[in-house]
Amino acid sequence: MLLINTGNGKGKTTAAAGLALRAWGHGKRVLFIMFLKGSGISGEYKAIEKIGSPDLQVLSFGRKCPYPGQDCCPGQRECIVTADSLTDADYMTAHKGLEKSALELNSGNWDLIILDEIINLYQVFPEYQEEIVELIDTCPENVDLVLTGRECPQQLGLRSDLLTEMIMRKHPFEKKIIAKRGIDY
Repeated sequence: MLLINTGNGKGKTTAAAGLALRAWGHGKRVLFIMFLKGSGISGEYKAIEKIGSPDLQVLSFGRKCPYPGQDCCPGQRECIVTADSLTDADYMTAHKGLEKSALELNSGNWDLIILDEIINLYQVFPEYQEEIVELIDTCPENVDLVLTGRECPQQLGLRSDLLTEMIMRKHPFEKKIIAKRGIDY
């Protein structure tokens, strides 16, 4: 099954992490692959690492936070990959993540694979769009696949079995409240 969590609202990664935990709790083998996010700050990454199960694993393909141990981005959001801040290293990291995703999808090791922020990767790196579509289209039937990210394009959405759109009605950022550890990341 192909499940997509999209929209401009909060909760796409959180929902995917909850699904990962639920599936793992039922004895499924789960791989959570994060794109465009470094491993140092994400609570989901830290939690999966703490669990330490070979049947619940996490990989990260994003920029490292230049402020380890600090609250979310006290700097200028240097760890966030956006279309207007791409580097050669970002291209290499994204491609490496896509290659690893394809390998793991066909490894037979996983029942559920989550490709967190892959929809954003699709938007930010147009040159990888065909590769992402091929990844989805060649997913074995015995592997459930979850995609997350904002503004899911029709090309991906039409392939889904379940598409959930998170809609922002109100957000603390509107009151200039910064991202909160444990709630937003």
